[in-house]
Amino acid sequence: MRRGPISTGTATVCAIIIATVLMTVVAAGLLVPGEETGAAGLLVPGEETGAAGQVLTLPVEAVTGYADAPAIRISGTESAINLTGCRIYLIDPEGTLRDVETAILENATLGAGQAVYIFHLPRDDRPAASGYWITDEPDMIFTAACHPGIRPFSPGGQWRIVVYDTNSMKNRIDQVVLINGPASPG
Repeated sequence: MRRGPISTGTATVCAIIIATVLMTVVAAGLLVPGEETGAAGLLVPGEETGAAGQVLTLPVEAVTGYADAPAIRISGTESAINLTGCRIYLIDPEGTLRDVETAILENATLGAGQAVYIFHLPRDDRPAASGYWITDEPDMIFTAACHPGIRPFSPGGQWRIVVYDTNSMKNRIDQVVLINGPASPG
């Protein structure tokens, strides 16, 4: 059977179908329910919109750790987050991106009633490390049982916390929180 070129009419119909499918895919990706954001694409601090449009409290807040050094507490919500499948970042007030490394995570799935903490502890024996760590062990934040004590975040100001789920390719948390930095000298 001999095959020749397709007709102009058939090519036009195929092009319209392909364009319609592509536009639908792009529009669906832009209008994902439950992903509404505030100005500059960030979730409004303290609120997020759930899938049904209800307003939920965001699970991120600054807390005071050992020797009055600040830490970030991320409280679990009904929508559990598997932290082993996530990348966690901090963006300081000057715009510097900092990786958050794992210190101790006994339970890597953050669910309702659970909390993890992000703290600052530079390590001389790990110069390549960012100095920002995540743990679910409260003693690492509120006592000096595991180390000499956490350090203040530097510089102080509005820090952005991003928990990016590598499996779903979505930010599970994207929030800005005020963190006081080191005290100014005299």
